[in-house]
Amino acid sequence: MNKYSLVILTFITMIVISSCSKDFLERDPNGVLTEDQYVISPDAALKLVTSSYQPMLDGWGYTVNKIAVGEEVVDNANGGGSDPGDRPQTFEVGTGRPLPSNALLFETWNNRYRGIGKCNVALDAFERNGERFVENGLSEEELARFISEVKFLRAWYYFDLITVFKEVPLVLTVESPDTRKEKATIQQLRDQLYKDLDDAINEQAFPRLQAIPVATEKGRATKDAAYGLKARAALFFAGIMEQGRMEGDAMAEYSIAVNASQEIIENGNLNLLPDFQDLYRGDYTVGPFSTEVIFGVLRNYDPAFGLGGDAAAIMNVGRNNVGGYGGNTPTKDLAAAYNPADPRKMFTIISHNDIFPTSSGGEEVHNYRGYYNEFSLQHSRKAFVPQQYRQQNNLLMSNWQPYWMRYSEILLIYAESLFKTGGSTAEVLESVNQVRRRAFVTTSKTDEAAIYRLFEEGLLDIDDATFEANYAIKASDDIYEAIKKERRLELALEGLRLYDLIRWGDYASTMKAYYEEYGFADQGVNAGENSWPFPIPQIEIDRSNGALVQHPNY
Repeated sequence: MNKYSLVILTFITMIVISSCSKDFLERDPNGVLTEDQYVISPDAALKLVTSSYQPMLDGWGYTVNKIAVGEEVVDNANGGGSDPGDRPQTFEVGTGRPLPSNALLFETWNNRYRGIGKCNVALDAFERNGERFVENGLSEEELARFISEVKFLRAWYYFDLITVFKEVPLVLTVESPDTRKEKATIQQLRDQLYKDLDDAINEQAFPRLQAIPVATEKGRATKDAAYGLKARAALFFAGIMEQGRMEGDAMAEYSIAVNASQEIIENGNLNLLPDFQDLYRGDYTVGPFSTEVIFGVLRNYDPAFGLGGDAAAIMNVGRNNVGGYGGNTPTKDLAAAYNPADPRKMFTIISHNDIFPTSSGGEEVHNYRGYYNEFSLQHSRKAFVPQQYRQQNNLLMSNWQPYWMRYSEILLIYAESLFKTGGSTAEVLESVNQVRRRAFVTTSKTDEAAIYRLFEEGLLDIDDATFEANYAIKASDDIYEAIKKERRLELALEGLRLYDLIRWGDYASTMKAYYEEYGFADQGVNAGENSWPFPIPQIEIDRSNGALVQHPNY
């Protein structure tokens, strides 16, 4: 075909197209379902629920972010990385005076509101189309359970935001993208959070953790997770009420925490794993499926189904020959907080020159020199997966997963809130010492996945009599300070340290003391009473057209 024929053919084609009917031009695109068509899909309801969980599967936006905000900006860990220019947003928050342009804070805001938006879409669909879901095969009990799960998740995302920003916009419906809202008060956020959690708790179809089939449903939210979040939130609200940062009755909030945590202890039929090592060995075959883990994010590396590993499993592991990115480096201060006889130190922190086996039978000597970790020369054991538990020696090819709520925390919440409300000292001590006894008496004194561990040296078997005499918290001790310290030792590097320091009113004093003692990376240099709440991302203020106003402390 010559060029003239081609021009003629093109011209004729244009004439034909221009004479086509409007119906031809406005055909519905192939592969797109209308809402009516989608709702009749048998698994549409479940997909709405799973979509609400999806932001938690974002390794960078959720896992790495939550650990960075909760641990690396305070005294438990440093940001680590290759050099001071690696993830500077984390170090900036760690100074105690981040800019409103801080990328870590914007990442928190963006990810959690994405989760809230997905929850609102799901709840809207369930409200408007619930009868049609049931007509098409979904039982009323399943529908009620789905709604409860999504309400729990919405409360979860909101509490993440409250912990960091205090007051944020309250979005409860599906809104147009150009809608701009002002901040809700902390009282309004508290009331809505409790409403969502109470709706879930009071729903008979929302199961207890022990009632769900482990093989097929572990990882889904349960009534115990809702009680646990309510207890955790009540401690927070009580603490900031005591500090005058929120109006309300702090003792009433502590009572809410007592009742919610007691409900789990008395009726959840949950238990601590006897060996702390089973949580963090690296195989993730025991911990995630135990009754200690109340809520987490299950990870099953399976490329055939597009299931990859969590970014935290490579980000928060040592560089050099270990193969990680060098983030989340536990501080000397955290290491010094442990009793030398406490094996949790070994299962929380890896030291430079610790040795693990390679998959080929050799030795992997952990080398932590030569990058922005030489101050502490430590990394997180809770994030590390030894080679025998990954595929192709790839840190992203494993089943590593975060635990966002464990039964040990519930015991410590009960002990703290009962103490604050003047409850039985014997019960307070019994709860906190359950956690300590597991650590000192029944936890292994050897890291079974390692060849050599520095913090294993000197660990000895301890029987009950020795524990009671030397390691148990007693009525003559400063019980409140002991509970606070126990939370740090038990839950270190799991994303809860900032939450604790803020609600205790200890953030400014702790970070100032940390800076004066260590001075590394300017962590705590600008920490003060006006550091928290952290600033609302400037980009959100700019796009709000004046509706959203920055916190007065920034």
